[in-house]
Parts: sequence; C-alpha cells; structure tokens
Amino acid sequence: MNELLDGLLSDAAARHGVMGAQLAVVMDGERAQAAAGVANAELGTPVTGETLFQIGSTTKLHTAALVLGLADAGLVELDRPVADRLPGPRLPPGPLRDVTPRHLLSMTSGLDNGPYADTGRGDDCVARYVDLLADVPPVFEPGEGFGYSNASTVVSGLLVERVTGATWDAALRDRLAAPLGLAHTVSLPEELPYHRVAVGHDAAGRVVRPWLLSRGLGPSGSTLCSTAADLAVLGQTLLDGGVAPGGVRLLSAEAVEATRTPHVEVEARWFAEQWCAGPYTKVWDGVAVYGHGGTNLGGSSTLVWIPERNAVLAVTANTPSQGYPFAEEVFGAVCSELLGLALPVREEPDAGLPVDASLYTGVYETCDTRYEVAERPGGIAVTTTSGGGGLTCDLLPLGGHRFWPSDDRLGGMHRWDVAFVPGRDGRAVRFMNGAFAARRTA
Repeated sequence: MNELLDGLLSDAAARHGVMGAQLAVVMDGERAQAAAGVANAELGTPVTGETLFQIGSTTKLHTAALVLGLADAGLVELDRPVADRLPGPRLPPGPLRDVTPRHLLSMTSGLDNGPYADTGRGDDCVARYVDLLADVPPVFEPGEGFGYSNASTVVSGLLVERVTGATWDAALRDRLAAPLGLAHTVSLPEELPYHRVAVGHDAAGRVVRPWLLSRGLGPSGSTLCSTAADLAVLGQTLLDGGVAPGGVRLLSAEAVEATRTPHVEVEARWFAEQWCAGPYTKVWDGVAVYGHGGTNLGGSSTLVWIPERNAVLAVTANTPSQGYPFAEEVFGAVCSELLGLALPVREEPDAGLPVDASLYTGVYETCDTRYEVAERPGGIAVTTTSGGGGLTCDLLPLGGHRFWPSDDRLGGMHRWDVAFVPGRDGRAVRFMNGAFAARRTA
C-alpha cells in the first residue's frame, strides 16, 4: 500500500503545485503513509513522515477531545452554561450567557467567528482573547442554527484551562498527546526546533514569511503542528470507540457517540452536511464520513474517518492555498483505489431556477466582514468588504436558498457554496459564506 500512496500523493502534489505533503491511511488497523516534496523550498529540505506541518483548524478536534475527556471525568457538564465556569473573561451579554460546551463543540453557540487577533505570548493569552468577544455582537441565539466559529473553540480552550488549572498547551500535551503517543504533535514555538518542520509556501512556491503563531487562537487552530501519521492516530481513536491504537482508553463510548451524533444541519453543504460535537459529517457515495479540515498561513490538513469502511485518512500540505482541493483529490484517489467509494461531484448551478431577490437583498455582517447582497438582472450578486479589500461576484442558484459564487475567491482558501437562512417570513436573516455565518444588519 505504501508504494500506491507514494504515487497518489506525488502525482496530486505536482498537479496542484503543492511543495510538500504527507498522507496517512489506516484500513482495518493496518497503517501506511507517504511523504512527498520539500518542507522548505529555500533549503531543499525533504518532507519525511516525521516532518511537522501547521494543521490549522483540524486542531478543533483536539480541543473537542479534551472537553469530552473532561466531561468523562465529571469535570465538565456538556449542557451547563460555560459562563458558570469562566469567571473573569467578559463573555457576550444576553442570551449567549447560556452557551454550553455542547453548543461550542457543535458550532451552534451563535458566537461570531471572532477577530483574527494576536493577544500575545503569555499563559493568559487565551483568556485575553475571550475578553475581546464581549464587544462582538452574536450572530444568533444559542442552538438556533449553525455558524462555524473560531471564537467558540477558543472559549472551549479557556474552559479546559479553568477546569484543569493548566494552559491549553499543557493540557493538550498531558491529556491528549502523551496518552495517544503523539510524539510529533506540538503547539509551542519553543518546541519546534527539536523537530523537522515544514514552512508555508505561496502558490508560486515562495516561502511565506513571517512564521506566525497566535497563541491566543491556539485552541482553534493557529499554533498546533503535527504529522499526517499523528492525525491518523487521533482519527483511529475516534473510529475505535475512544480506545487508542496502543490500548489506552481516551474517551468513553458516550463521548464518542457525541462525535457521531449530528446536532445541526449545515446550510451551505459542499464542505459538510451536518455538525457533531467536534467533527462534521457528510456522505460519500452513500457512506457516512466524519472529520475536520484546517488551513492557516503556514499549512493545511484534513482528517476523516469512515466507520463503515473501518478506515482513516489524513493529509497535510505546506501550500495552504491549494490545501483543500489537494486533499479532495488525494482522498478521492485513495477512496477509489482502496475503499470502493466515489467522492461527490461539485454541483452545477442552474440559471433557469427562479430567484426572488427580495428575500436576500440587504447587508450582512460579521465582526470583520461586510456582505452587501443586491439584485442584478436575473438574479443577485454579493459584494464583500474585509480588511480594506473587496470583491463582487454573482451568486448562481443551486436551489433551496443555496448558491454557487461565480468567483471562488469569495471563500478565500475554500471553494464552497453559500446559502441564506430564512426567517419566519421567508426573508433571509443570515448569510452563510460556506461555514461562516453573518447576521443581517440592514
């Protein structure tokens, strides 16, 4: 299997311009892996199976596992408001005081995605980030919908800190990485010199500078570095009912069931169909798949596990702009060759579908992005403004309040559909740029 994976990975990396990558596969307990390309194009450093990549938001699975483990130990109540356990940080007022850990893990808290802010390097940087959220309006009330949120996961990380008395980084090391034997999973920059490390590259193959690790956003995915093989161990643990490959029980059967129980439908469905306590779930060729992906300026990763096939797939890459399409091609090839599964084909919009522009036109906002939806001949268009930049593109109908943007740049590094969430009168109350929810403000 290793030879097959080597070829699949190298071919996909060449087609997508990915400088360096790893692939790990577990099938019926048998593990195989592959590595390709360079970790640093300026130095010509080759990628090995032990090279650490920045994994981005796949980190949210690690934070979810920590919270669920604390629930197993009776230290966290999944349905008790987190505000009861977080004296000090200024949480958003009003209904969001009722946010529970289950809301946080299932992306139903109503918290805005939050600012991409660096709150320093001290041990209180996670708490300082949560303090920022008091000034960020909520998108919706807890449990009323789906909205992917880095802020939600940072609050989960702070909960871990307050319950354990340790930093999120220390809790991750002692309560997750050590029991699972994840020797190549680290979150602090001072740990990185003791490992082989991949740096990020842009689409032209140039090294990305600076190396940026925002510790305050660590629980949501800004700092954690790992390997495809270590990610696969976490996936195998969740696949095997919470028991790690070495026989250590990390999570109870009840906790694992929470990671497989859908809590909410996702309106924009290309990247996920439902969300559980930690992972998303979607369907490939009639088979349920669970997982999470992530991308930041230095790297990209995706981890999925497929209970019906007793399989785990993990991929890392150091060309973030290509991370998601690269992972999709790699997983598609592995599924076709080894699992007898075909990945979904991207839906094509239907220009003939009627669009009632009056339901959607208006202004939608997050803490750092403004979307203005306007009528155009035969349909609607959206203009987005963020960080001094802007983009206007048509929204091409897919049906059911879903649209495909005419310009993939609307989703940043993601290539996904968008959607509107209708209110009781049918008029949209939220705009979903893929995973991210924006509230209507005008």
